[in-house]
Amino acid sequence: MKQWKQRLSAFFSRPWGIPAACYLLALAVWVLVGLGSLAGDSLARAQGRLTQQVVELDRFILSELELSGDGADLKSEDGSVSGLLMTTGGDPQMILEDVSGQVVRTLSYQAEFDGSPREMCLYYTTAVGEPYSQDRRVFPEVTADGTYVYTLPRKNIVSLRLDPCSPDENKQVGITFLPAAIELNAPSTLPGGLEELIPSWYELFCLILYPGLAAAALDWAIAVGKKLRKK
Repeated sequence: MKQWKQRLSAFFSRPWGIPAACYLLALAVWVLVGLGSLAGDSLARAQGRLTQQVVELDRFILSELELSGDGADLKSEDGSVSGLLMTTGGDPQMILEDVSGQVVRTLSYQAEFDGSPREMCLYYTTAVGEPYSQDRRVFPEVTADGTYVYTLPRKNIVSLRLDPCSPDENKQVGITFLPAAIELNAPSTLPGGLEELIPSWYELFCLILYPGLAAAALDWAIAVGKKLRKK
């Protein structure tokens, strides 16, 4: 025990000791959280709560959007969903009021726009009656085949609101959803294997920034403590 204390004391007495400890701790926490997330997904799959779902356009509550025609064109011959939505205002919305009985990790779709879609985002709520907020929204990534993928945080998602585009003022945008329409938890969009442990660019930035700030604060606190003890 005495040897361990001496080694720890020698380690932290070096200039890089505190930063190294902070970064190692952050890395350990990141790995544990990632493994916990993978275990949570596996459990949700086993319980049937994390499943792929194809959501037809007519299941959404539409705001400042309308289906073209009488809606008969929503299904193609192979049974997949397709259809044209036209914007009727500057803030088009597609709302799924209740997804609380399942685990929703991703929402994805393929679509073509006959005008500039500008900003696209997906809002979510975590409690019944909770208003949609800019603090609870995600933006899409576009894959090589043109699929828009929104990855949601690991929270209890109650409802979803997709804002598929933000038209220019006084301009109408047509959105053609291609097969397989809008999907929840499409297998190709879910992280698999050790992908959960690979940070995004923003997460990597946080893993570099915050342990460094913590190390600086801790080093400052130790220096102040030493000066106070001398007094």
